[in-house]
Amino acid sequence: MRKLLLPLLVIIVVVVAWPGPAKLPLRWVYVSRGLRSDQDVDEIRQIARTASEHGLNGIVLAARLDAIDLQPPDYLARLERVKEICREYHLEIIPNIFSAGYGGSILSHDKNLAEGLPVKNALYVVKAGEARLGPEVPVADGGPAVENAWTREVEVQPYRCYRISFRAKTEGLAPAKPFSSGPFRLNVQTADRRNLTPWRVPVPSTTDWREIRWGFNSLKYDKVRITIGAPGEKTGKAWVDSVRVEEVGLLNVLRRPGAPITVRSDTSGDMYEEGRDYARIADPQLNFRFDHEGPAIKLLPGSRMRNGERLRVSYYHGFSINDGQTTICMGEPKVYEIWRDMARRMHEAVAPPRYILSMDEIREGGTCEACRGRNMGELLGECLTRQFRILREADPNADIWVWSDMLDPNHNAHGNYYLVEGDYTGSWKHIPKEMGIVCWYYEKRAQSLPFFSDLGFRTLAGAYYDADTLDNPRGWLDQLERTTNAQGIMYTTWLNKYKLLADFGDLLPK
Repeated sequence: MRKLLLPLLVIIVVVVAWPGPAKLPLRWVYVSRGLRSDQDVDEIRQIARTASEHGLNGIVLAARLDAIDLQPPDYLARLERVKEICREYHLEIIPNIFSAGYGGSILSHDKNLAEGLPVKNALYVVKAGEARLGPEVPVADGGPAVENAWTREVEVQPYRCYRISFRAKTEGLAPAKPFSSGPFRLNVQTADRRNLTPWRVPVPSTTDWREIRWGFNSLKYDKVRITIGAPGEKTGKAWVDSVRVEEVGLLNVLRRPGAPITVRSDTSGDMYEEGRDYARIADPQLNFRFDHEGPAIKLLPGSRMRNGERLRVSYYHGFSINDGQTTICMGEPKVYEIWRDMARRMHEAVAPPRYILSMDEIREGGTCEACRGRNMGELLGECLTRQFRILREADPNADIWVWSDMLDPNHNAHGNYYLVEGDYTGSWKHIPKEMGIVCWYYEKRAQSLPFFSDLGFRTLAGAYYDADTLDNPRGWLDQLERTTNAQGIMYTTWLNKYKLLADFGDLLPK
């Protein structure tokens, strides 16, 4: 009996003493392609070959699969070719889907599902069969051109929509870094240091005079400080001219149950009815920009409104930030109807074993009637749980992951976040523990990975992010080795930089 036990003891000692980190079962590469051309397919093939030859086993595919019903026939044909490529190279397809913060796929189905910022009691005046905005605060005009930066404190009405227009010229400013604001900025700041228009101004480092138009919602504030230009920049020069700040009405007005419109008499308070007193209100150019005028209110025959009457109009408008990022409302039921339909269609077309919920950077919310007053952490958790269940309805075995930031108190799960009314703190308490968490904030990896691991979640690192070295993945691997239930790592590029993909694969424990 002792002779039989001795070899077994030797084997156990060898296994326990084996050096190096455990092999990560999930080794992915992020690929964003619209499948609009055969070149997209050819590039995916090259990436897939490199990934497979160097030990990766999955492609996280951002290809608007959650708007698959709106894609042309050649898209579907290319998708079949991508599936064949992944089968050839033994790679899973992991669709990146269901974004609320970047609402493109939902908004391609219905733009009115954007989150709405409130306009309250805007003054309209009836004249010649229609009612148009009658601004109550004088327009602010900027005067002659100024060098470096134009700054002024401007009085506004609370909960109104304003447009800022100006001319800009630059010479030799430092170029903007990817995904960050350049030296030329537009800031609309409140007394409590809130920026009402987080936006990347499209002004190059050097340009002749060009006209820029953007805007903001004043929310609860009656005064803002507007700064336009490149204050404090030591490289290059900027000039600002012809600044104009004006109230605008019904621009990008939203029409859905959670974004109602009311029109009432300013004197009697009587409510007027759409379809009886005035025609349906809609912005035919709804694009979440400030490059057009909002519609007038058209009176119908037999309207109770009278010429010269003053009206008070309340509504909700959509708004984009940064580079056109438009958030959708997580409280509007139609959003989930669309996602349920897309889940069924994606499963039929691809039947992927896993998904990543693209629920990162949700920078608006809590402002329309469908979500106002909600605990934003609970609402986000409810949204993620419903997405999880929708995907499991289509495939009970689907493995579902989500980007970490809106669930991470070390990242974006907190209050005072962009234009959100409310607090995302505690969102992590309201999601299924079966979800996996893709952590991507490199500087907080030592806090984020154990935070989710200690709560019982599986984790995966979103690594790389377009650097010129692999120091970032090495740092993630070091922390993953110390993290209980760490499942994998991903080569994550937003700039289509795959030069280091082979070296990344070789770096991973085998």
